Amino acid sequence: MPRICAIFTHFASAERTLTCLRRLGAQTRQPEKVLIINNSTADDAVLPAARELAEEVLAPGALEVLQMESNLGNAGGCSHGIQHAFAELKADYVWVLDDDSWPRPESLEQLLAVDVPEDTVRMSMVIDPTKGDELSWPLTIVTGNENKPWKNITTRAELPEGNEIPSRGGWLGALYPREAWLRAGVPTPELFIRGEDEEYPWKVRAAGFRFITVAASPLEHPSARIPMIHYTHGAHSFFYEPGLPESRQYYKVRNWAWLQRLKHPGNYLRRLAACGFYIILTLRAMIHTDEVSVRKIYTLLRALHNGFYGKLRPY
Repeated sequence: MPRICAIFTHFASAERTLTCLRRLGAQTRQPEKVLIINNSTADDAVLPAARELAEEVLAPGALEVLQMESNLGNAGGCSHGIQHAFAELKADYVWVLDDDSWPRPESLEQLLAVDVPEDTVRMSMVIDPTKGDELSWPLTIVTGNENKPWKNITTRAELPEGNEIPSRGGWLGALYPREAWLRAGVPTPELFIRGEDEEYPWKVRAAGFRFITVAASPLEHPSARIPMIHYTHGAHSFFYEPGLPESRQYYKVRNWAWLQRLKHPGNYLRRLAACGFYIILTLRAMIHTDEVSVRKIYTLLRALHNGFYGKLRPY
């Protein structure tokens, strides 16, 4: 039987962390290990509460806490967590969660029930239970069309039939096998937040893996407070999140531009053009949502500049 380690980071919310731990304890097929990556202080009150809860809902010795020296964000924390789970805990798979992503009782069992080749990453379907189990965010699926190989879908009605849905890749709810870690390493810690969800799947795909989303494996996660704006141009999609704080906007944009540098290292003009379109579409969305401000525009330009030149500077 494969050895599964579920991981998630904790920083500020004791309630979310304990709820996630409780949901893991309710799994019909429990993970052998649950690793909480603590971005908070070592004396955070949630830690003794988590250990007490783990004694009630998990197998003896299943819970581990990995203490970070400071808040490394989700990317930094999970980078250390994945390394620890595979290298020290000898996991066969790491199931990537977050403190506010809560699996239903059958979620892990349904993931493992799908028989896939070794070079496949299985993912839970991320849904928002407060909105009738609609998709929490766009899911990029494989179309089989040479001219438009990917398609972003935003509602359950658009999902293709079947339980196994070929997808472009994912982070939250992904069940990464040990071989993916051996070939692709870990997420880049300096991404901090809003980067590992694109960077790590890209590295894993580049290492020869494919992804499938398992429809029967639901993972509850809140969707954006305000619906995202979606622009399409040919095979390309652009999403803008209204109401995003400047700090999160910075990391999202900086990490996107940095990833383009990795994908197209020798194509300066292509990356420059992509950044130009990004500016135009972002300004269009800002105008549409009445979010134009000097601070937001400055954040956009600074983030693109830093990412374009490969500088992962903090906000």
